[in-house]
Amino acid sequence: MPTPLTPFFRKYLAVAYGALLQTETARRWLSGTFRLDGDDFATGEPIEFVEGRVLQSEEFARLLMIFDGGRVHAQNQLDFGPDMSPPGIYFTSVNRQVIHQGHKNRIGLIRIDEAEQGLFVESLEAPQPDEGNLAPGGEGDLRQGLHVDHHYLADDAPHFLGTISFALCAITAHNLGFASISLIAGGGRGYNAQMIGYRYWPKVGFDAELLDGETAGVPHLVTCRTVQDVVALDAAWWSANGSQRLMEFDLRADSPGWQKLLDYLHEKELI
Repeated sequence: MPTPLTPFFRKYLAVAYGALLQTETARRWLSGTFRLDGDDFATGEPIEFVEGRVLQSEEFARLLMIFDGGRVHAQNQLDFGPDMSPPGIYFTSVNRQVIHQGHKNRIGLIRIDEAEQGLFVESLEAPQPDEGNLAPGGEGDLRQGLHVDHHYLADDAPHFLGTISFALCAITAHNLGFASISLIAGGGRGYNAQMIGYRYWPKVGFDAELLDGETAGVPHLVTCRTVQDVVALDAAWWSANGSQRLMEFDLRADSPGWQKLLDYLHEKELI
């Protein structure tokens, strides 16, 4: 059964989605051919991924940023992980052609407390409401989300593979009714100088609260409350002074993150 398309997708995202699918990068690396726990999947094959929900293999690959030819393993994580990855079902993939040597990409299906946007459910073993409230797009207090625990591409990976794969992931997750995508945007002041996530992820729509006193002594930023507030007023200041933190992309219709993402895709001439 095809994934239902939201009115917001049809009006604002469909053209971009179609253009991204036509890129050579998406056709070559996100067509849905991979091995999952010993089973080989080809483009168009059905995969049951959560509570009886079935996706075509290419939708599954776009949702979880699984590249063609990769080997994938699914595993439950009951508590918070080493990098504070929240409980969920995580899909770990290896691919020598496009994932950095010695690294494994890892992205999880997690549950989010919709009453407290951005707070993860403490444990998969915690008391749960009825199953209908856990499904993507459900109307209960718990909504499905994605958490990108590790995403590290090879130095010679195709140009814009990361941007294209994230954009397709976000749009697919939106149509499935997911609430948000979270990750640790690494690097910045006081952190690993080789990491640039704190600068990159806001460009494609991620946001986070500022730390207490983070812009103290900077008069023109005194009213800022979020990373996006700062970037809108002084992107150079954030590049020089920003730092690592948990960031989220709000997948809901009319979220400001969508315009940031679309603007970036236009800027890079990907759509």
